[in-house]
Amino acid sequence: MQTTDDVRNLPIDITFSRLGEWLVDRKRVPTDWRKRVAAIRARISKEFSSLPKDSDPFFQTLDPEGIGYLEAKQIYDILLKSNSESRNIFGRLSGAAGAWEAIVRSFEKDHVFLGEAAQILTQNVSYEIPYQRKQVQKIQQQLLEIDRKEADIKRSATLSAAKYAEACQELGLQGKNVRVELLETAKLLPSTFSKILDVVNGDNMSRAIEYYSNFVRDAHTEKDRYLGDVLQNLKNMRENPPSLNVAVDSEIISDVNVHSSKNELNPATSNAEIAVPDIDWDVSMESSQIDWDIGTVEETEDNGNGLGPYEIINASDIGSDPTISNQELGSPADISWDISVDTPQVDVIDDDSAPTVVLENQTALPDALSQLTEGKEERSQLLDTEYRNKILDDLYEMKSFLNQRLAELGNEETLSLQHQVQAVAPFVLQQYAADAIETMQSDISSAISLLTNRKTRDLIMILNFKRFLDRLVNSLEEKKHHEVKLKEGLKDLAAKRMELQNSLSSSWSKQDAAMAKTKELKKLCESTLSSMFDGRPVNIIGEINTLLSSGLGA
Repeated sequence: MQTTDDVRNLPIDITFSRLGEWLVDRKRVPTDWRKRVAAIRARISKEFSSLPKDSDPFFQTLDPEGIGYLEAKQIYDILLKSNSESRNIFGRLSGAAGAWEAIVRSFEKDHVFLGEAAQILTQNVSYEIPYQRKQVQKIQQQLLEIDRKEADIKRSATLSAAKYAEACQELGLQGKNVRVELLETAKLLPSTFSKILDVVNGDNMSRAIEYYSNFVRDAHTEKDRYLGDVLQNLKNMRENPPSLNVAVDSEIISDVNVHSSKNELNPATSNAEIAVPDIDWDVSMESSQIDWDIGTVEETEDNGNGLGPYEIINASDIGSDPTISNQELGSPADISWDISVDTPQVDVIDDDSAPTVVLENQTALPDALSQLTEGKEERSQLLDTEYRNKILDDLYEMKSFLNQRLAELGNEETLSLQHQVQAVAPFVLQQYAADAIETMQSDISSAISLLTNRKTRDLIMILNFKRFLDRLVNSLEEKKHHEVKLKEGLKDLAAKRMELQNSLSSSWSKQDAAMAKTKELKKLCESTLSSMFDGRPVNIIGEINTLLSSGLGA
């Protein structure tokens, strides 16, 4: 049989979610505790406005909506320490301390604060703390996503910079001023053209031309056929070598000047005002009627020229018709345009701030580019697409012939037939073996490669076509701008990260505050109820303990 001491030591377990109902059922708090708490909160809102917030830092962290019994008691203790001697004739505190003392007594009357504590415990455990935890997890996930995006952007920016450097390196550029540097690379063309001429004028090319010409003359049925049509373009190139001078088109140079001036213009000079002389057009605005100086023409049946009054006349017909005289047409000298051809007087502007940047940029072109603009010698014919195509036609024609000869000499099935044909062929067709033909073919392939490789074609297109230069410059600048744009995106991510970190800190502090308040209220309820039941231990059980233990572990 259990003794009184044993019963007194038995714990009282109360589920946190039913604590409010348990207190009302056992008449530990009044049934209208919610109304009383509402009245007390209204009084708190009224007294909070007159609270001396500068007297203690704790007052500045308070929110009137979040002040409960614990906060009111703490405010009362602070005011009591600072104003312990301000009492009225009845011995009660006066002023703000007296008001907050009354608030605390209202909470403690009939243990109303227990009902408020039960309500806050349920709200914190079921809603507030889980919500703050979800917010923390959400923000942490967003931070991880930002880290992933930042890594991707950095990788893309590095890749874009590498592509830009690779493209510049492929074109032989430094990447500082792409447009000017592309034009400067044109100075490589004369050396390329010189190599082409060396190959074309070489001994192997001469033997190949002679070999092919003799073959055509021997294979053709008309012995008296003029052989000048065979490889005529290639022969003309050997006899009259084209110039090695390469010059930039004037339109491209002017476009370079414009781009340079845009990049180097001072914003102060762009607003400079240039005086423009007023032009007197000698136009009177007195009458709204426009006088075209055309008299009324009476309609006649015929003007004597057989054209009729409303027939359209072509200028070519008028010039060839002898019946129409100059007097009928009107002499051009009869028209007075009232335009003076005297040289106008222009005042020289001595102002140093005048916009002369464009001229300076024009004179500040690189030396290599200025050499390309000199027009003392005519441009090389190799810059002409049609001329190059004609040379390539002859080279491909010879190459095809030599390929066929090598195939015939290397075919074992027709080898005996080849020996019979070679026996009756002229000596000039018998003197070259397969090795010599391969050497000729190698030089022809070299010349074709020099004329058709991509770098040569691009350099020629840069010199000849402004649109090609613009497209090439834009493609390079897009790679560079893409890197800049990605780096700007990193700044946005950094700002977003800072914002999320601030939100994370706020959520952590709110969660910690809710956990601390929940723990304190739980302890308050257990100690108060234990004193109400003669010291029996009271335990508030349920999810609240799991939540608090996990919070302490975190």
